[in-house]
Amino acid sequence: MRSPLFFTIFGAVMSEALKNSKINAMGTASIGRLILQFSVPSIISMCVEALYNIVDRYFVGQGVGYLGIGGITICFPIVLFISAMSMIIGVGSNTLFAIRLGEKKFEQASIIMNHGLMLLIIMAFGAFTLGEIFMNPLLRLFGASDELMPYASTYMRIILCGALFQTITPGMNHFIRSMGHPKTAMFRVLIGACTNVILDWLFIMKFGWGIQGAAWATVLSQFVGSLFVMQFFLKKSTPIKFKKRYMKLRFVYVRKIFILGLPPSVMQLCGSLMNAILAWSLTTYGNTTIFKGVVITGDMAISAFGILNSIATMVLFPVLGFVHGLQPIIGYNFGAKLFNRVRSAVKIAMLYSFSFVFIAWALFQWNCELFISPFAAGDTRLLEIAAWGLRIFMAAMFMIPFGMTAGSFFQGTGKAGRSLFLNACRQIILFIPFLLVLPHFMNSGDELRGVFLAQPIADTGAAIIGLILLKREMKRMPR
Repeated sequence: MRSPLFFTIFGAVMSEALKNSKINAMGTASIGRLILQFSVPSIISMCVEALYNIVDRYFVGQGVGYLGIGGITICFPIVLFISAMSMIIGVGSNTLFAIRLGEKKFEQASIIMNHGLMLLIIMAFGAFTLGEIFMNPLLRLFGASDELMPYASTYMRIILCGALFQTITPGMNHFIRSMGHPKTAMFRVLIGACTNVILDWLFIMKFGWGIQGAAWATVLSQFVGSLFVMQFFLKKSTPIKFKKRYMKLRFVYVRKIFILGLPPSVMQLCGSLMNAILAWSLTTYGNTTIFKGVVITGDMAISAFGILNSIATMVLFPVLGFVHGLQPIIGYNFGAKLFNRVRSAVKIAMLYSFSFVFIAWALFQWNCELFISPFAAGDTRLLEIAAWGLRIFMAAMFMIPFGMTAGSFFQGTGKAGRSLFLNACRQIILFIPFLLVLPHFMNSGDELRGVFLAQPIADTGAAIIGLILLKREMKRMPR
């Protein structure tokens, strides 16, 4: 048991060490500048992370065809689930980490970061084991046909080998941002993404490895990214480092990490469930929907959704990166009781994110074929179906930033229950019921339209609920 004198000395030493660091700037610098400083690298990091799937689908579309795209799309719920596990640990421990930094409790911050690393490793091996056991039944459940199954199982089996790297890179990058180094975090993710693009081109287009090449390119690029992320914590200049004695898990910290990490991760967890139900719906109603006089077929519907989902990700991941960059600012200032700075951060973030998404929405409605054609690889019918679905699926996406910003506010201030509710609204409470019900209200031969319509209705409802809760909480917060 350490004496109170130890903690006094430890706090004084750390306070002096960090006095001139970038951490304290979160409580003093201009909110607008801070948001750009933290969010722009985070946005770039999330865009780069999205490239892992987008680049795969582009090169697979060019080198394998629509069945290859369909195979990757069928695997997406499992990939998203592994990512959600990483987010629970990474975001949960980082939220607590940022609050403790704001309170100047540096030893507790160090314990939390080391717990985060250990939990990420445990989570990765658990995901690998369960994925190998239940992979084939899950792929069948998600709608893999006999034609898609060879592509999906080959891709997924290789991806599971890199589960550890898939969790370490994004999970530990949160801590790099919270220690005042958002550009460093962005650079480490960027290295992995560039490696992925090069290896995809090399393995698929030059070596002709097909779907296996896409999977190996993803795993190897994630491995490279994780090496650079871990290297940051081994540098002498890093203020808070790995310590073996802090990696021994304590229930009190593990419990708080999971409580705080679950709400923002609900979006990913629900996304996994949503994509599983969506894949089933696409298979079912794709075989009954008639488009321009011809039945679409389930495999074609899944491939079209894989394309439009990649394009939607190009817009939504930057917004998700924006709110991730906002979160340490909210957490630090809330912990330091600088409530007016918290209010300013939320308002500026909402304005920035809405403006970006609205411009993207207008471009999609005007000429979404321009964005889809690189994935379709000359398949005119696939292009037409994907464009039709994208315009419906993303009809209300300009509402999404309101719900996301509200969820980030509640997450950053430690109100896990409300953040959990808001994140669940869009993809479980609203989306899934509409996804299951709406196709039955469509005309015969047009059921797939109901599948795509569920998303804009859910986006609108979740945004309205988020704004109501956010406004109420802002009034209660001391001035």
